[in-house]
Amino acid sequence: MKFRMPKHKSEVAVKLPVDWNEFERKALERLKEIQSELLPEKAHFIVAIEPESGGYVVAETRYEAVREFRRRFPGKLLFLIRADGGPTMRLRHK
Repeated sequence: MKFRMPKHKSEVAVKLPVDWNEFERKALERLKEIQSELLPEKAHFIVAIEPESGGYVVAETRYEAVREFRRRFPGKLLFLIRADGGPTMRLRHK
């Protein structure tokens, strides 16, 4: 079986570069705006934020948050964080 590359890149494949510092700044600003609605009852919930529009999804698990985010904001990048500002997962090593 031989694999051939397409002659032209699709418009979907051509993406503009992302300024990750700006992306994070916008997402954290949005989180601060919505924390008053979420804390303290939902401090451990996961928030998936779309920084450009300010849209967000709140769910109990990372899986639920990402799934709902992809449904509501198809093709958009997401910023994942706990409602209290903590990490969504902890990595352990020996």
